[in-house]
Amino acid sequence: MNRLNFRPQDWNAAEKLHEDIDSLQKELSIHLERGDYGIAGICSENINNSIKELCKIRHTKREHDRLVKIAKSHEEGLSHYYNKKTSYFMGN
Repeated sequence: MNRLNFRPQDWNAAEKLHEDIDSLQKELSIHLERGDYGIAGICSENINNSIKELCKIRHTKREHDRLVKIAKSHEEGLSHYYNKKTSYFMGN
């Protein structure tokens, strides 16, 4: 799992979900071997739910990165605009 895929404040939750998925996969394998298909189905659903939650957390990071990029671009544009305006008023 790559830390860069998650915001720092979401890392612990993502790591916990990842660990839960690992445990559930092992549990799923045991239930399948024993023929406990009902319980195996529940494990499978829990794995899917955890994966969906990881995807949501990762999407939050991507959206955050996108907004940061927009903000920086906007900030650079304003900086350029005000530098030109100051230059104009100073007679340059």
